[in-house]
Amino acid sequence: MTFDINLLEPKEVSINLKLFKLYGFFHLFDPKSKKIGNFNIYHLVWYFINCVVGCLVIYGLIGYFIEMEDVIDIVYHVQLMFFYLTYSLCLLKIITFLYKANNIWDLLRVTDINFLTSTQSQTHIGILHKHRKKSIKITNTICGVGFMNFFEWTLYPLVLQLIQTEDAHQSNLRSENILNFRFPVTINYYNNNYIIFYLVESSIVMFLLYINVVIDIFFISICFIVIAQYEMIKRAYESVNNKLNSENNNENKNDFNINDCCDDLESIMKDQQKLFAMLKLFYSTYKFIILSIVVINSGSMVILTYASVVIFTSSQSMSILGVIKLISAFGYMLIVLFFVCYLLERINNKMESVHFGMYSCNWTSMNLRSKKMLLLSMQLNNANEFMIKLTPRKIVNLQLFNSVIVTCYNVLSAMLNTRTK
Repeated sequence: MTFDINLLEPKEVSINLKLFKLYGFFHLFDPKSKKIGNFNIYHLVWYFINCVVGCLVIYGLIGYFIEMEDVIDIVYHVQLMFFYLTYSLCLLKIITFLYKANNIWDLLRVTDINFLTSTQSQTHIGILHKHRKKSIKITNTICGVGFMNFFEWTLYPLVLQLIQTEDAHQSNLRSENILNFRFPVTINYYNNNYIIFYLVESSIVMFLLYINVVIDIFFISICFIVIAQYEMIKRAYESVNNKLNSENNNENKNDFNINDCCDDLESIMKDQQKLFAMLKLFYSTYKFIILSIVVINSGSMVILTYASVVIFTSSQSMSILGVIKLISAFGYMLIVLFFVCYLLERINNKMESVHFGMYSCNWTSMNLRSKKMLLLSMQLNNANEFMIKLTPRKIVNLQLFNSVIVTCYNVLSAMLNTRTK
């Protein structure tokens, strides 16, 4: 499949094409993109953006290593820890995508509606259309949640300043900002040039939003495609030889059906191997990102749980907007972690279900050659099974997601019990 982002129609692919075009996603991987020398101009732009954002992040960290006029409380420390974890994940994601741009472009071939070419697979194309609709709804929703987080975090300090206009001006404190970086400047200089520091932090948050949302929804889209196509292959195997009339004694018709059966099995096997090659490419590209998402999102959720307990049990009052800001960030992390674990488990289950689809076909009436070919398909399916694991024994699935939720609950329960004594 050759992608021409100017001519490609949404109905020709099984991803949310309109959303990805809106984000300018394809320019990073398109071999036809403008180049300076041998380098993709969009890669150079993103390398420059990464350097600028990295310098700003380091500049905002310097204040931790020098003596400052003001002292920040534990909640701000926790929020900054959460930010640096999120920034590390975003940096990892964009560097991986830039480094493996050719792999991503090759992977886009699996999004073709007609990627599976066997007749039996194409008869179940409705499964792919159904998953495509579901994928578009979910990716649009996640995109909306991401933008909601962005607006909540960026508007929070502005609204807070409007609310506090009637209060006495506290010259010994810095004005509340989005991320509250520890820039190495005096309190007076920071407050007088607040708009500059606000724009710096809002640009960093926009960077985090773009990277997180685009790469997360691409992962979800590919997972839904793979799930649907494995379901199509399973149904294709189930339909093999089911129309064979074993009671018909017409030798010519039986020979035709037997040859048809062998051809069907061969074409389905080719589809299966082609899909597995794409899945292997997908896992090799995304494996490190998936493991990082699981580790960093899990850690971030525990950190935000801790921060929430500190806020609610603190004697100092905090604006309800600040609480909503933390809850929204926790919600996005929770949604992404859930879909990572859920979709990978679904892919593993669909790969196993193909085996049952092979058993469900009318194999008893096949000739010896067809039975041998079906047996070979089973052996290939067994050989091709593999899973992404966090540890040698811990698979990335819903059980892992449940473990993270239980850990957050245990942190919440333990801290509440400790603070109430």
